[in-house]
Amino acid sequence: MMVAYLVMATMIVLCLVYLFGSITHQIGDNADYHKKSSFVSVRRKEIAEEEEAGRLTASEYSQLLLDVDSETKSIDGRQKRFFHNDIFFARWVMLAVVVVAVLGSVSLYQQIGYSKEVAFTKDLQTQQLTPQKVTDFLKYHSARYDRVEDWYYLATDYVSAEKYQEAVVAFETALEKLPKNAENRVNLLVEYAQALFYANGGQSSEKMLKVVDTILQVAPTQVTALDLKGVAHFSQQNYLGAVLAWQEAIRYSGHSTERFALLSAISKARELGRIDYQQVAPIITDQLAVKIEWDAGELTWQRDDILLVYALVKGQKMPIAIQRVFPEDLAQPILLTNLDSLMPTMTLAEADKVDLVVKLANINDNDLTKGRIIGIKRGLLTNRKEIFVIKVAL
Repeated sequence: MMVAYLVMATMIVLCLVYLFGSITHQIGDNADYHKKSSFVSVRRKEIAEEEEAGRLTASEYSQLLLDVDSETKSIDGRQKRFFHNDIFFARWVMLAVVVVAVLGSVSLYQQIGYSKEVAFTKDLQTQQLTPQKVTDFLKYHSARYDRVEDWYYLATDYVSAEKYQEAVVAFETALEKLPKNAENRVNLLVEYAQALFYANGGQSSEKMLKVVDTILQVAPTQVTALDLKGVAHFSQQNYLGAVLAWQEAIRYSGHSTERFALLSAISKARELGRIDYQQVAPIITDQLAVKIEWDAGELTWQRDDILLVYALVKGQKMPIAIQRVFPEDLAQPILLTNLDSLMPTMTLAEADKVDLVVKLANINDNDLTKGRIIGIKRGLLTNRKEIFVIKVAL
């Protein structure tokens, strides 16, 4: 690239030098022409005066005029140059140099990629980006810079577009370039395993299971990997293995949506495998499902808002189950279980009735418990097969 750039720059410089030289030479030629014309006129006048005075014969007069013409032609011959002999050819050569330099410079600009960077930035600022434009730019960026983060962004873009086969290839390229001991390697492997799962039509595969085993060797409590392990066992009709893997996933999952999905999957595996609670004890023994509602006209969530949803036993200040929930997760019910206890001596399993409290705090606060209570419901029975609704307001 640099060599091509230097060639283009050199051609442009030479073209400009030639143009300047041509103009300068033309100006000099005009001055010389006027001087030469003046000299010839004076010399011819002197010869004519000498002939009239009788100091020159007719033959001498003729010879002197021929000498003046010969000297003039000799001077013209010495001053001529190739390009000045053929101005038409010189113009076409100069035009060709300019065309090659300009087109070459533009092509080099395109090849280096600055135009793509500028166009992408402009579309970003004017909010004219489309999914295809983003994908094209990420493909160009990953191919040009060949960095881990570029291939990762391209892979996640493919996942968003449901192009899972392409995502698998991009994830594999990123993993090849990522050091084996990198901190974020586990997270990248998790996303790679998910892409393998979806690329196989939502079915487990031997390749996916190998990736999952690699993850669990390093991070045995990784929830997504445990979930995929359960999926692999389920597809192999190893329902006991699926139940055990999914129960471990529930143990370390703090998201209600994941828990609801895992509980449903466990129930299905128990049914198909005829696995009762005596064979494998449930990890969630007691639970409380809560749905939070609010008036959008009176309460608008802020970016830094976070909610603490917790259960209290009457007469105690310490919650026996608590969940931290962001406003964007409130579309789904919140599941409080015996796994969410802050007190080692008491969980939902030891309480018949609880008070349910919703507290609003700021994620940047050092102590989230100092937030405001925006909803409360008292005397709720645990393990009821219903979803309790709490209306919250400021």
